Amino acid sequence: MRVIKLAFISFIILFLIVTGIGLLFPASVRVSRATDINAPRDSAYLYVSDMKYWKFWMNGADTGTLTFLSQKTSGPGTVVRFGNYEVSELIATKDSIITEWKSTKGSIQRSVFNIISRDTNSATINWYFTSTVQWYPWERFSSMMNDKIMGPPMESSLSALKKKLETH
Repeated sequence: MRVIKLAFISFIILFLIVTGIGLLFPASVRVSRATDINAPRDSAYLYVSDMKYWKFWMNGADTGTLTFLSQKTSGPGTVVRFGNYEVSELIATKDSIITEWKSTKGSIQRSVFNIISRDTNSATINWYFTSTVQWYPWERFSSMMNDKIMGPPMESSLSALKKKLETH
């Protein structure tokens, strides 16, 4: 009986320690990538803001299916099914496009494309995802991997966009 009691108390203490360490990690995690494109800003904005053009540059959209759940393909209110995600365009200004990515499991991430003009024939595109995690230790520790998981596909997507616009 003493061994069971000791194991139970040890488990509780270990859980509290791991939870305490997990709470030191931020609740909001951002993965960001950027690229400079030598193409007109309007062309870059079109390929980023209009979801029907995502198949030409976004990783996974070229081989997967984009199913539009809305009548339009760009602007606030546009909704598309993209793999395991339902992507909704929330806000579109002349400098940024904000989308929400909801997974089939219910997790939500916010994605922002910022388009910064340097001159009429070049632009910098900054793309970032922000996700919020719960207090659970496994969520906090797994958030450390977000950059390694999401970064490479974002980089390859931006490289494909750069190639598409600069050779277009």
